[in-house]
Amino acid sequence: MKTVLKKIKDCRVKLLVEVEPELVENRFQEVFKDFQKVASLPGFRAGKTPLEIIEKKFLKEAQEEVLKSLIPEAYHQSVASQKISPVSLPTIADIQVERGKRLRFSAEFDLFPEFSLKNYKGLKIKKLSMEVSNEDVDKGINSLLNSRAELIEIPNPRPAAKGDFVIADIELWKDNAYVPWRQGTLLDVQPHGGDDFYEKIVGAQVGEVREISIHLTDEEKKQGLIDGKPAYKIWVRGLKTKHSPELNDTLAKSFSKETVDELKEAVRKDIASYKKSESFETMKHELFEKLLQLTDFAVPEALVEKQKEKLVGQAKQYYTRMGLKNGELQAEVNKSQEEASKKAKEQVKLYFILQKISENEKIEADEIELERKLQALADESKRPLEEARRVFEDDLRESMRESKTIDFLLANAKLEEQSIQTSSSV
Repeated sequence: MKTVLKKIKDCRVKLLVEVEPELVENRFQEVFKDFQKVASLPGFRAGKTPLEIIEKKFLKEAQEEVLKSLIPEAYHQSVASQKISPVSLPTIADIQVERGKRLRFSAEFDLFPEFSLKNYKGLKIKKLSMEVSNEDVDKGINSLLNSRAELIEIPNPRPAAKGDFVIADIELWKDNAYVPWRQGTLLDVQPHGGDDFYEKIVGAQVGEVREISIHLTDEEKKQGLIDGKPAYKIWVRGLKTKHSPELNDTLAKSFSKETVDELKEAVRKDIASYKKSESFETMKHELFEKLLQLTDFAVPEALVEKQKEKLVGQAKQYYTRMGLKNGELQAEVNKSQEEASKKAKEQVKLYFILQKISENEKIEADEIELERKLQALADESKRPLEEARRVFEDDLRESMRESKTIDFLLANAKLEEQSIQTSSSV
């Protein structure tokens, strides 16, 4: 078998393959004999048709079967002989086959990119502090109290203040006029960007009307848009305030704890778990950014495009869940295209970087842990273990290997501790 490897561009290559005439003819003979065993032609008993008749009648079909079996076999042997590692499926073309002659074809595919990678140990990474303070616990308890708070009507008339809730009818500014939109809407009196709602609503009395205007960003102002443009009108119909329950053992029992001390300890553990998870995700994000800065190389375009399609699909699902339809949905999906292209390229590049590090450091998935997870997947999907192994093992092994590589890099990083803000949700 003769093979020639030609570089097309970056990671893309073309493999030219020639298979000897003898091997081609032997494969034709095998296929014809298989046809002969099952062929039933007029004048002959099943399986007794002379081979020369089979060869004439089923030449086209035999050629298809020869190509179906011989091309994959020759491709894999050629890849092995070239000692290369394809990372994409091959595109087979330029097929030439004829009995008594060589089989020729080309296979175009992407290779694992070539790049050097140094200094990936000892990267400076910020580590968020996982210490839980009494202040953290107090904030967590307050969060729980707020979750059980009730909104009550303010009996005596007074102006709206920060922390109140306004019951309002809303009219939108549209086509140079206000039009009815919502009635009886509950609005939290808190500062927020985008408009002057907070400034206008604080001090408002029940029965009064407030016109809310849009705040433009500096970029929007540069575009010549008018600041203070009307956005909506609020009719104040009522005021409510939040009443939180008393912190006592009765409240603790409503959270399945016997005492306030037990509740506080549960909150502390919840915050500790949150901080640990948040710290790891933050470190991992910074680690990825620094790995991407260590080296630059071309990545397979086919893999980038595939990953981009996946990201755009996820964006479409997200906006569909948000309730967008037709034109609005397509507009948001189109906006996500450019960001998805950049993100997909970074993700593919990061994949190869982590692969190279795991090879350099000889990092592999733990076989006992792999077997345990395969059994869990088999139980969850109600499949036999061997079927679960065929379906899940390759992806699971790669995922576990990548996780161990990330753990290795963080264990060998220079960590700089930082503080972290928290909330609780027992």
